[in-house]
Amino acid sequence: MVEGDGCHRIAAQHRKQLVGRKLAARSPNGRFRAGAQAIVKCGGVLLKIEVHGKNMFYFFGAEGSQAPSVVVHVHFGLAGAFAVYKEEPEAGSSIRLRLETADSKAPHLVAHLSAMVVKHGKPESLYTALVAKLGADPLREDADPESFVSACAAAKKPVGTVLMDQSVCAGVGNIYRTEILYEAAIHPNQPANTLTRAEVLKLWNTAVKQMQAGYKSGSIWGTKAGSFCYDKKQSACGGKVKHWKMGGRSVYACQKRQRLEARKAPKESKAPSLRRSGTLHVDGVVSAVKAENKKRAHRRGLGVQHVALKDDETRAAALAARVRKRPSKR
Repeated sequence: MVEGDGCHRIAAQHRKQLVGRKLAARSPNGRFRAGAQAIVKCGGVLLKIEVHGKNMFYFFGAEGSQAPSVVVHVHFGLAGAFAVYKEEPEAGSSIRLRLETADSKAPHLVAHLSAMVVKHGKPESLYTALVAKLGADPLREDADPESFVSACAAAKKPVGTVLMDQSVCAGVGNIYRTEILYEAAIHPNQPANTLTRAEVLKLWNTAVKQMQAGYKSGSIWGTKAGSFCYDKKQSACGGKVKHWKMGGRSVYACQKRQRLEARKAPKESKAPSLRRSGTLHVDGVVSAVKAENKKRAHRRGLGVQHVALKDDETRAAALAARVRKRPSKR
């Protein structure tokens, strides 16, 4: 699954490479033909990119215009990729949208998109309507943690369920759910409305911290060698880990650190200072190829931490890794 930090990494790179460029568009596999035609018809200039959680929005319009007339919505789902190349490889059968720079600026670039959801429409009907259904995104500068606090206070459901609800907290996926709850020392089954304001804000701060680390490093573990608790039998603190299904996905909890408490109502405590959300202040962002190479070196599965940001360097590194894996002929 491509989680929110992965989408924000793609957007940051594409803002540097593609925003302001006039782009020709077509659909190699034919599954986004109408959308590609709409991009060309409106003028084909990529005006801006917005990300809300796991949802990416590319706004197109006429040259010299500030008002986009077409928006393309991308949701990767479990897999997919959005690659920008200087040296274009052959477009595979999964490529739904191909973009190519069609202006006099350098460099000449080609982008390939494969994703579970690729839709197009008018900004006011597609973008505005969809974003209205999404919760606060820890990696957006305009994130409102109070909406997260209010949603938790109103929810009788387990906090593990609430944290994965994209209408409450946009961008958090299954791995982040386990890791955030572990670091915040909150049991996934704890009813959300029994948490104190301080606990909910601690949960929010932890989500911001971990997802910013993921954005910076290109790894869902951030700078850690591996997970705290996810997919483990023993957690980072040495406690025994239990796992079960929650909302159809496996959730993990440390029996030592995360205790399920019987509460009727939350007891108030001093709330922590809010951590700054967003990514604009995050320095030292690791490139896609360095992030992938580090995962290979540590034998971390690229499938578990699916990387959707691709370019010439990641392609070359992947090809080199395949060559190294081939058995030598005797």
